[in-house]
Amino acid sequence: MPATITRLSPRLAIPTVLLYAAGYPLGTATVAVMSPFLVIFLRFAGSALVLWAIVAARRTALPPRRQIVHAMIAGLLTQAVQFLGLYWGLAHGVSAGLASLVIALNPVITAAVMIVVTGHRESRSGVVALILAAAAVLLACAPRIAADHQMGIGIVAVVIAMLGLSAGGVYQGRFCADIDPWLVTALGVTAATPVAGLAAILTGPQSTNWPRALLLLAVMIIATSVGATTLYSACIKKSGARAASVLFAVIPAAASVMAWAALGETLSPLAVAGLTLGAAACMMQARAGAPSPKYQEQQRVTVRTTPTAHR
Repeated sequence: MPATITRLSPRLAIPTVLLYAAGYPLGTATVAVMSPFLVIFLRFAGSALVLWAIVAARRTALPPRRQIVHAMIAGLLTQAVQFLGLYWGLAHGVSAGLASLVIALNPVITAAVMIVVTGHRESRSGVVALILAAAAVLLACAPRIAADHQMGIGIVAVVIAMLGLSAGGVYQGRFCADIDPWLVTALGVTAATPVAGLAAILTGPQSTNWPRALLLLAVMIIATSVGATTLYSACIKKSGARAASVLFAVIPAAASVMAWAALGETLSPLAVAGLTLGAAACMMQARAGAPSPKYQEQQRVTVRTTPTAHR
């Protein structure tokens, strides 16, 4: 039977936003002392070890082989494509502000993908939530983007990263709804690790300060790779990819608040406005409730007609 699609609880949404937002300052600090693709490879490898230890401790049974493949495909999209594209773009002239804007347009792209792939139709409140989400992202990132005039092939890589995140979220919601979020994340990170390792080898891994880099990596693995990614998987399992994606409306502004508190960066009025609008978008999406009956019926048909391994 398919998982029941319910509203996204603030108890799940708030920690997801906070941990995802923490990844921006953590990533910036780590990349400053270690090559980007090496950061991603070590992050994925360390996360896989921690996640499989958690799966073993929870005695979670592996799903049928077909679902394992689905989880690994979702992981390649949401993990490998997103982070390799993002970090490649950052290494080729795209600013963090511009990159975060593109990534945070995830709700809009996810809604578009669902319309094309599943026939999903937005409710009136859902459309308003999307508009608020886009406005929140623009306001939160506007100060940094205004000072950034570098464009080029790097932005294409970041767009690919955002598409990977959106497509992976929809794919996971469609084919991995019955898999435990810890197991989904473990399988996804495991599939992404070899890809990141190859990228690190080809670009020449290096670090200027190993003790600091490893400490930051340890924090990043626990907070973002294990915590944020698993919570986002839980959001998708609980409420679907569309509802989960709206959390990205508030993540850039939340990251600005963290950078202000931890790094002393100036918190502009536009960032505060973006935080407020993003929170409003998330609340409106939560009130919008479950997706349309047509989409839910398609989900049930998909589950009934998708063959699985013998149990």
